[in-house]
Amino acid sequence: MIKYLTDLECIQFERLLLLRSKELSLSDQESHLLLLIYTFSSLRKKMITPTLLLQYSSLTPQEMDHVLESLLHKKWISNKNGAICLNNFIKRLLEKEEEVVEEKMNLVDVFEEEFGRPLTPMELESIKEWVQGGYSEEMIYKALKEAVKSNVSSLRYIEGILINWAQNGIKERYIEEKQKERLVPESHYHWWEDE
Repeated sequence: MIKYLTDLECIQFERLLLLRSKELSLSDQESHLLLLIYTFSSLRKKMITPTLLLQYSSLTPQEMDHVLESLLHKKWISNKNGAICLNNFIKRLLEKEEEVVEEKMNLVDVFEEEFGRPLTPMELESIKEWVQGGYSEEMIYKALKEAVKSNVSSLRYIEGILINWAQNGIKERYIEEKQKERLVPESHYHWWEDE
């Protein structure tokens, strides 16, 4: 179906990327490079290289390297014999919402399993508010584990843990650690030094 939609050009993937880049956790620079790569790919350019991208971008070689490493790490692109290729770009743009819904369902399933009962609509709303309020699912899982260790199956208790952690800066530190993990380069190959 995706190939059919792509062949008919029914969906403007460039526009979809721009509108969903924040939701997909892509920076402006990452979105810009993905748009360039997608454009060259659509034009049937066989060898999309960092040098080619530099000609159409205001990024410095070092910035380009950093952004490309980030996209490699996030698995949006791959490096095949020195050429940059998109990894299931269209499929990821279209299916991301399903993954997010599935992840939220998993969070609810974990709570129901730990509490030994289905969650009430108010409890579901509380969990939704935590996620929308900026708490990562991993932080919520950790708070749930803390509550279970204390033999407490109350969302108010878990919310208290999350608030306490946020007041003590644990939320921010945890997020920073996760961002550092995401930005760890897969390689330190400096392509601009080969020329």
